[in-house]
Amino acid sequence: MSTCFDPPRRQRGDMMLEALIGVLITSLIGAGLAHVAANMMNNQRDAKVENLVVERLRDNLHSKGVGLCGSSTVEITLPTGKKNVSISCEAASANVSMAGVTRTVAAPQRVDLTVSAADLGGRRGSSEDPDLLVSTRQ
Repeated sequence: MSTCFDPPRRQRGDMMLEALIGVLITSLIGAGLAHVAANMMNNQRDAKVENLVVERLRDNLHSKGVGLCGSSTVEITLPTGKKNVSISCEAASANVSMAGVTRTVAAPQRVDLTVSAADLGGRRGSSEDPDLLVSTRQ
């Protein structure tokens, strides 16, 4: 009953197969985490560019206001270069009636600044993405 005289068994390689499967599962998890991190970085970049564009458009609306209506485009500077912003203006008026008297009142002019999705860059450049709009009536 001594184990010294038992015949040698064949090695099956079960441990090596288990280790190989463990390494495969670990590498799949690592690849998934790398993909998620890359998507987060792209989304963060897109959000930063959009915030920068909104800041520049609001600054133009604040500093120039209705004076922007004299031209059809204005240029803003982004990290990717200079981009054109389209301007549209709409005059508004209202009729006010009181005690049988009707008066026409001129409301402040509406100014819309629009940047196309393609100019924002990143993954937003597809045709189904909406343009970025900043308006005085938002």
